[in-house]
Amino acid sequence: MLALADCNNFYVSCERVFRPELENRPVVVLSNNDGCIIARSNESKALGIPMGAPVFQIEEQLRRQQIHIFSSNYPLYGDMSDRVMNTFEASVPQVERYSIDEAFLELSGCNEEERLSECRELKARVRRHTGIPVSIGIAPTKTLAKVANHHAKRHPDCNGVFELSDERKRDEVLGATGVEELWGIGRRTGIKLRRAGITTALELQRADITWVRREFTVTGMRTVLELRGEPCIELETAPPAKQTICSAKSFGQLIQEWDPLASALTAYLTQAVDKLRRQQALTSAMQVFAHTNRHRRDDPQHACSVLLEFPPTDYLPELARRAVEGLRPHFREGMRYQKAGVLLLQLIPRSHRVGHLWDDLEQLEKQDALMSVMEQVNRRWGRRTLNLASAQDTRQWRMRQHRRSPGYTTCWSEIPVAQTG
Repeated sequence: MLALADCNNFYVSCERVFRPELENRPVVVLSNNDGCIIARSNESKALGIPMGAPVFQIEEQLRRQQIHIFSSNYPLYGDMSDRVMNTFEASVPQVERYSIDEAFLELSGCNEEERLSECRELKARVRRHTGIPVSIGIAPTKTLAKVANHHAKRHPDCNGVFELSDERKRDEVLGATGVEELWGIGRRTGIKLRRAGITTALELQRADITWVRREFTVTGMRTVLELRGEPCIELETAPPAKQTICSAKSFGQLIQEWDPLASALTAYLTQAVDKLRRQQALTSAMQVFAHTNRHRRDDPQHACSVLLEFPPTDYLPELARRAVEGLRPHFREGMRYQKAGVLLLQLIPRSHRVGHLWDDLEQLEKQDALMSVMEQVNRRWGRRTLNLASAQDTRQWRMRQHRRSPGYTTCWSEIPVAQTG
């Protein structure tokens, strides 16, 4: 049996851990540059705050309803996610980290009572260790575990844990689940299923498997089999290696000069190379791009992009030099650029690097040593402690984060202080 453990309103919950007075109060978290709402507490949902709404459109409503607003704080959320996942991994035999706030778990309980007890204890342990509330759905397949998890969240009488192994109970829950709510069923597929008269998960479960495979390929067939309790999607304890790595962001203010854009580009590339090295991979191609704000129709529009190819490497200074020199001829002075980024392509495992007779092995060793030292310093003293000089000047392009909470667990100078008496 599997379980899907999902952190409740994760970004909001991370903020509440360090601001307990916000428990049961409406809270929202904003996207990059404080643009749109990307996370809501249950109280905010009840007040009618829409997901994805631009803040400037509902600013008066947020103020009138006294909703607490936070800028996104991804380093904090990532660290809190690691703490939650580490608790899972210390408690159950196998864990698949599915997303920043979700994990599939392999359970050891032999019957429903043991599994429910195991998950209730795990839920309490995560709350005790991290302060994050979780909901857990238990079932024989991943797709059913997702359905069970949604049920656990929606029904307070479950106390956050629900098992979907009994066939009668399964049919009842699937009959109350819209087909679009299923894991792996997108909007277009949902429309197509409804046109065929299939509106609930139970109706899809009972659909003719040959017809499903013909109309929705093997992916649709797997979903049906999983709804019938036949596991088709294995637990992946080691995440698959990424085929591409992208790092791109909008600027805090529009940029018209090359130097600040080059600085932003170097900073975004640094983040991409961090991910590349964590994956133990090398890249041999890179797309570098920048563009103006397409929604500002009164402004002149321009987009520039360049594809660069080179011998496989993960050496940040060399990649930064290539990125900046590659995009510079395509940049137009005076244009109001809104966003820039890099996409690392043609990734190969580091162990697959093929040497050539003309390679300077001593130089390669020095590059590896420098990157290792850089990683160790930043891991010990915090991100960007040791950085390329060209990425340091963030004044013109850093994101707007006027409501950002401190880096409680990720920055030494912002660690919360406990006061006695």
